[in-house]
Amino acid sequence: MPRSPHVVQSLLPRRSGHHVGSLISRLAVSVLTLGFVGAMGSSPVLAQGEPAADFVKRLRAAEYYDLAIKYLDRLDQYPGVDSAFMTTVPLEKAQTYIESAGVARSVERRDEAFAEAEVQLQAFLKNHPDNPRASEAHAQLGKLRLFRGSQLMIGELDQGKRKQAREQFEAAAETFNDIIATLKGKLEQMKVADIDRDKEPEKAALRDRYRGEFLMALQNAGEAKMLAAETYKDPAKEAPKLLEQALESYTDLSEKYDNYVLGAGAFYARGKVEQLLGKRDQAFESYTRMLEQDDAPEFRDAKVGATAGLISLMLSGEKKDYAAAIEAGEPMETSLRPNEQRTQIAQDLRVELARAYLAKNADEKNNKPNERKRALSEARKLLMQAKKIPGTHDESTMKLLADIGIDATSTEAVTELPTADDPLDFAAALASARELFQTQQLLSDQLESLKKQEGSDKQIEDLSASLNSMRETGIVILRRGLSMINADTEAAEINEARQFLAFLLLQEEYYRDSFVMGSSLARFAPGTDIGLSGGLIALNSAQQIISAEGTGSNFWVGQIKELGDFLVQKWPDNPKAASAQGISIAMALKKGDLADAKAMIDAMPASPGKAQYQRTLGLFFWNESLRLLSEEKEQPANEQLTQAAKELTTGLNQIQGGLVDADAMNAALILAKIRLRQDKPDDAVKVLDHPKYGPIKLLSKLEAPSQDFLFDLYRTELQAVAGQMTASGGDQEKLLARASQAIDQLQKTAQGGEGKKKLVATFRALAVDIQAQIENAPPARQEKLIDAFNVFLSRIAGISQDDTTLLWVGQTMLGMAESAMPEGQVKAAGQTADLLKTSITTFQALKKKPNASDTIPYMLGKAMRLQGDYSGALKEFREILKAKPTMIDAQEEAALTYQQWAAVLPAKYKADAYEAAVAGGKNGTIWGWGKISVMTQRSPAFRERFFNARYHLAECRFLQGQAAGDPKLSKSAAGVITGLVGLYPDMGGPDQFKKFDSLLKKIQAALGEPSVGLAKPS
Repeated sequence: MPRSPHVVQSLLPRRSGHHVGSLISRLAVSVLTLGFVGAMGSSPVLAQGEPAADFVKRLRAAEYYDLAIKYLDRLDQYPGVDSAFMTTVPLEKAQTYIESAGVARSVERRDEAFAEAEVQLQAFLKNHPDNPRASEAHAQLGKLRLFRGSQLMIGELDQGKRKQAREQFEAAAETFNDIIATLKGKLEQMKVADIDRDKEPEKAALRDRYRGEFLMALQNAGEAKMLAAETYKDPAKEAPKLLEQALESYTDLSEKYDNYVLGAGAFYARGKVEQLLGKRDQAFESYTRMLEQDDAPEFRDAKVGATAGLISLMLSGEKKDYAAAIEAGEPMETSLRPNEQRTQIAQDLRVELARAYLAKNADEKNNKPNERKRALSEARKLLMQAKKIPGTHDESTMKLLADIGIDATSTEAVTELPTADDPLDFAAALASARELFQTQQLLSDQLESLKKQEGSDKQIEDLSASLNSMRETGIVILRRGLSMINADTEAAEINEARQFLAFLLLQEEYYRDSFVMGSSLARFAPGTDIGLSGGLIALNSAQQIISAEGTGSNFWVGQIKELGDFLVQKWPDNPKAASAQGISIAMALKKGDLADAKAMIDAMPASPGKAQYQRTLGLFFWNESLRLLSEEKEQPANEQLTQAAKELTTGLNQIQGGLVDADAMNAALILAKIRLRQDKPDDAVKVLDHPKYGPIKLLSKLEAPSQDFLFDLYRTELQAVAGQMTASGGDQEKLLARASQAIDQLQKTAQGGEGKKKLVATFRALAVDIQAQIENAPPARQEKLIDAFNVFLSRIAGISQDDTTLLWVGQTMLGMAESAMPEGQVKAAGQTADLLKTSITTFQALKKKPNASDTIPYMLGKAMRLQGDYSGALKEFREILKAKPTMIDAQEEAALTYQQWAAVLPAKYKADAYEAAVAGGKNGTIWGWGKISVMTQRSPAFRERFFNARYHLAECRFLQGQAAGDPKLSKSAAGVITGLVGLYPDMGGPDQFKKFDSLLKKIQAALGEPSVGLAKPS
């Protein structure tokens, strides 16, 4: 983890080279200096008004630090020097010493300069505590101590250096605490909140200055305490008090002043301290909040540091989530700007990101060998970059490099390719390459044999390293040899060398290089075997690039298509070249260019390969139709669905010889789903049962089908059979038996906890499909649909002992009943009453079981309300609301139950029942519409619920007034509506506006007033 959040760069001047700005300005400084030196040897004769401040700045800018000190030492001998400037001489000396430390050529000279600077700052503060620049001196002294402490923590550390650094940090913290106390007092005396910037601009400016200095001191105090704690080997154990004090400073800064740059930027340091204290969740939140800040330059260092901190957290947890760490760190590392490349914070990020790559390299189970090799290469590159920059990361960098077998002290560690003797000429290079190629083939065979025989890891590792070294050497030799070709060199030999080089580059994963070499070879030698080999190497390389970088690269997709077309043209009868066009088709599909892929497929001659591509194309059309449907583009979605059915049907009908694989069965399953979407359940069943490719018919021939496939298959079968039960006059008993069998198969595939979860998800998805059929069916078919599904679901409830299945049955019955009730009807009758009866029986049975779901009383109460059992419904709602009073769905249902009950009660009870709907029950468990509207008013997520509650509130007040014969209540109901429109002119949208308007007109008519309703919103 990074040790220091900031390098105190504000101490040192920003320079862009060893110059003042131009030759003229350097000459001017030289002349001034010569005048000063000459004056030292004689009596000073200077004009009144000595420009001392400007002169000192010029000397420092020219890096004449010794002369600047001498000039300041003799300043009292010159007339005309501003008396105010004279009092600040120690402060000017301190600044001069600090700047000289920045260019010191030795550590000793730098430390001496810093020590002198501290002496001068302390002298100034002692002799001039009330000077206007005293706060500046205090801040400079604190920063100087921070910087000196940080310097002591670089390199190898011992107890002495740690103690010296700690003393500097603790002294710095004390300095900044003094500044905080002083500025806090000044800000309190100023009564900053009462200052009007327009009327008192000077006071406002002073307030802003004090506030800025206060925030800076608060940040620096926290940093000093944290750095002091980090001088211990185990900060959390040895210095918890210091860390807690630092955390207090950073928490105040980030929470109270997060609208200032320093406050928002403090989330990073806060996260660091929390991480040191072992507060992982809090640290994670602080780092994340830092990264959520604006992309302002002032936040760059903090964001880089926060990213490093996040990576450290991800790698230190139980899971060691290196994938998430790489995903977080890689974009930040690649975005480092030139001026950030050498900062300490950048090296900390590189080291942490390297740890993530090394963790990926170590995970043999979840990563392929080439992925692990690439991860190791990335880690090595990052560590070698960090090694070049000295800092607090040195020790961890060296250790990580040693762990991967790199001597970090060796200059050879940065060499990227192995060296090889320069060949005498091209012929010698080709001869060496042929020998290397043969040898590496033998080594490759030995390596495969070792892996099959489960040889030792050391043997495999050594042999792999030899292979890599040999290939790299071959690459170097061939590149050098190809640079030596001349007019007399045989073209066949040149192409042979290019083929060797392209192959070695591919094996060593230099994919871009191998693509260029292979595609060039194909064009240099069209129609030849060696040219085809080069083209295939290039295609393989391009595929590897897309696999590594994603399919978003239009360039590489285009390159594959262009090269594939070229190979088919130049090698028309070669099956390997034909496979290249298959890659072009695959790339066009991945790119989403379905029309281009279809044109290429249609142009192919009839063959099993073409049929397979047609099935694949059909699946892409299916996916595109789903995408368009999700965007509510129904017409184009249906067009894509039709095209998908056409391609799938054609591709499936071309299957020959009964050779059906998993891909073909999946294509048939999708075709069955399409037929269901087209409301053709008979056709869907025919596809599932097709003798040539039907997945239900041929399932026994499929080896080890996945659980996901089986779930999807039996669910589709169940939907199709259910569709037949309602769409045709077939044998209902036979269809029901098949539906029950499909249910049994679904339950058999649910193995273990995960299987049970999938079963629940499957049933719920099926319930949604069934409800959609009922809601979208015409009235005549809807009745038939409900009758059939009532029988169907009742049978399932009778044969199943599984709680999840019973819950699904109850939910489905309830959903069907609710959707089938005509608008305005509040009590079920006929078919819907039968559905509710089964639903209530199912919920009551489930409620008695141990560990019953909390939602069962809610659904039972809702079913009872729809059935007209209002007393029973309220009992269920009270039960659940005692445990969960804020369950808004249950509160709404309870209020609605009171309201609907009031409508059917005898006249003498109506008014009280409507009052209960408005104000809730006697014990307060049920809120009523009034409190529901209050509780939902301020949340945008509950906007629709709020307006619904206000509508019911007004309606209940009106009906209560009618029942009680009290016009005041009716006027109160009108007031609810007119008061609401004053706050929300749109009344929740056009539909709600119409409802409120209609209700208000009804109330106005009952009161004998003109029925004008609401004014339409503008």
